[in-house]
Amino acid sequence: MKKTINVLGFIFFVLTIGCAEKQKKTFDDKYTLNGELEGIENGTWIYIMFNNKALDSAQVLENKFTLSGELKYPKQFDLYIKNTQNYTQIWLEPKTIGFKAKNGKFDKAKISGSKSQIESEKLWKPIWEYRKRRDSLSKLISNDKINDSIKAKATIGYDKVKKNRLKIEKDFIKNNPNSYVSASTLDFYSTSLSRKTVSELYNNFSENIKNSIYGQSVKKFLKLNKNLKIGDKFIDFSMNNEINKEIKLSDFEGGLVLLDFWASWCGPCIDEYPALKKAYSKFKKDGFEIVSISEDRTKERWLKAIEKNKLNWVNLWQEDGNKADPYLIYGINGIPDNFLINENGIIVARNLRGNKLISEIETNIENNASR
Repeated sequence: MKKTINVLGFIFFVLTIGCAEKQKKTFDDKYTLNGELEGIENGTWIYIMFNNKALDSAQVLENKFTLSGELKYPKQFDLYIKNTQNYTQIWLEPKTIGFKAKNGKFDKAKISGSKSQIESEKLWKPIWEYRKRRDSLSKLISNDKINDSIKAKATIGYDKVKKNRLKIEKDFIKNNPNSYVSASTLDFYSTSLSRKTVSELYNNFSENIKNSIYGQSVKKFLKLNKNLKIGDKFIDFSMNNEINKEIKLSDFEGGLVLLDFWASWCGPCIDEYPALKKAYSKFKKDGFEIVSISEDRTKERWLKAIEKNKLNWVNLWQEDGNKADPYLIYGINGIPDNFLINENGIIVARNLRGNKLISEIETNIENNASR
């Protein structure tokens, strides 16, 4: 009898410890965001969003709100109130975090309790100075009253400032290998840096950082990216079109193809519609095809843009936006961008715009016809 009691006692002890461990894990993985707001109407809803998807919301009651949830490691979220200027990005961690802000000034909020938020602010301090310098030079360059010599100097200065920004972020990543902010920054700039640099910075991360959503995204880039240049053979991929039919880039091999990268919200992309439409109308009979890859995060926006702008060529989409496979394979770090691929599958030109696009397509078609 005594032995039975001891066994039951042992089982109870194991179950108790197991429950305690489970409770401890849940507690350790939980974040709580306590907010204090000034000038916000009582009952207003505030939202937290990740990757353009609302994850949670809370009502502001007597100038306060609380949001909580499970979080295994620090992540950056968007915090906003719909149809207002109240928006900011915030790093949340599995702990209690404070947020204080005034109506219309979320960008100047005081955020406490988040180590990653402190690291992010440390990174962004010199970047704000960069932005001031960049904007002042940009105004000089675009000012028609400024003479060409001053504009030329301003352009050189602008290019230097742009390089300095990338150096600021690259140095931060290198000097903070155990920071989730570093991983997020490297993920964002992976296509702007050389593949060798991205690999070196990634390999310097701790295992925890590598296993985060940002580290996994960089790992995916390193796996897929081919750093393609003019003269290289195209790399194949597949995506779905508007009716969810899987399309491969290789489906159009043997003809002249413009691989086009764009988004519905991209002003310069919209400016290129006339040239694209002209090219497609003029050269479609010669076997020319446009394969457009949208960076849009939602299918609805993508489909609406296709219909509104009458984009009647091949349109493909994947919900990962600029992390979709083709963007990583071809190393796209800004849109619009494009690759002209000849009938032999060789990349013959990149980033063609306006009349240059038309003339390059025409030249390739004529050269192919003369062979």
